[in-house]
Amino acid sequence: MAGDVLWLYALQGLNYLVPLLLLPFLVRVLGVGRYGLMAFAQAIAQYFIIATDYGFNFSAARRIALHREDAREVSRIFHGVLAIKLVLVAAGALAMVTSVWLLPAMRREMWIYLAAYVAVVGNALFPVWLFQGMERMRFISMLTGGSRLAAAAMVLWLVRSPNDVALATLLQSLGWLMAGVAGACFGARHFELERHPLERGHLLELLREGRHLFASNAAVTLYTNTNVFLVGVIGGNVEAGYFSLADRFLRAVTGLAYPVIQAAYPRMVRLVAESRTAAMEFLRRLTEFAAVVAVAVGGAVLLLAPWLARVAFGRAALGVVPVIRAAAFFPLAAAMSGMIGMLGLIPMGMDRAQSRMLVAAGVLNVVVASMWIHKAGAVGGVLSMLLIETLLTVGGLALLTRAQNVEDCHAAE
Repeated sequence: MAGDVLWLYALQGLNYLVPLLLLPFLVRVLGVGRYGLMAFAQAIAQYFIIATDYGFNFSAARRIALHREDAREVSRIFHGVLAIKLVLVAAGALAMVTSVWLLPAMRREMWIYLAAYVAVVGNALFPVWLFQGMERMRFISMLTGGSRLAAAAMVLWLVRSPNDVALATLLQSLGWLMAGVAGACFGARHFELERHPLERGHLLELLREGRHLFASNAAVTLYTNTNVFLVGVIGGNVEAGYFSLADRFLRAVTGLAYPVIQAAYPRMVRLVAESRTAAMEFLRRLTEFAAVVAVAVGGAVLLLAPWLARVAFGRAALGVVPVIRAAAFFPLAAAMSGMIGMLGLIPMGMDRAQSRMLVAAGVLNVVVASMWIHKAGAVGGVLSMLLIETLLTVGGLALLTRAQNVEDCHAAE
């Protein structure tokens, strides 16, 4: 697993470092307002990414991890999931075009929103769930890393003025598309996945298995992605720009836990099948490690916020400092809730309970964020996310503790 973690950290480094390095350039060339508009369009595209993912990153990865020695079953899962995703992409494209055309404010910036949707296509094509279930994470790093670097180089070369905001959005989306096409082709060839006729019953089974995880992912957007949308609607493009700038830092820091989660997930699935006690001990060690890293990095971000804003964005974006400081408290809560949810509740088959908890948290966030953004702008959006992640951590621990107590009682009997 250590090798997979290192490869995933290399991927995360490129996924977050490249956008962070592009930030100063984009803010200076586009301006905070136009950058905020681009972030707003990308936030809308994120809804469609969640819809097309449909929870397969965990449900399909879990199924492949359990059947990875059965080449025929892995092939059936691969082609079935990809077919469902492509149908969802087509439906999403129709919904996106209709929404943009019907809303005058969006219609004026139509090309920006359509350029952002290209990332949805690329994300749907990339079979991260296949590589994760087969525990071949290094392929993810190589394919997506190269695409991200190529897209960043094109942005630096071609984007020259605020009028290039649609071009900047498209070039970043092309990084997703290149990775998606390469990943689907490489995965099918490397794992020698044969084509199988699509079976209606099998497709319905895949949809049923992923429905609770889809609800969970959709709910997560209500306290992550939706806050970018709410800040843009309530606070305007400049506040959306500030929120997005801080959010880039926040995602980069929080993303430190994600390689561990991705690499540990297949092993956690197998440990749960063998011994829940061993699985819980494994989860405890990983959670302690993540907590130490999150506290250290969050503290550094809190202390260095003014310097980070000045060096990265220039004096024009110093208004982002309070937002970065508020975001510095987020990594610990986010890392804990992520570990408990994705490595605890999902592998233990508690998809439905987690889904209900996330839906409740998402709805609460929309209410709280709407009020706090009115009062504090982008800072209010960050504080709302912090509250929700804290509540999810407490709720997830309660669910795991109750499940463990039940198992202990059964063992005693």
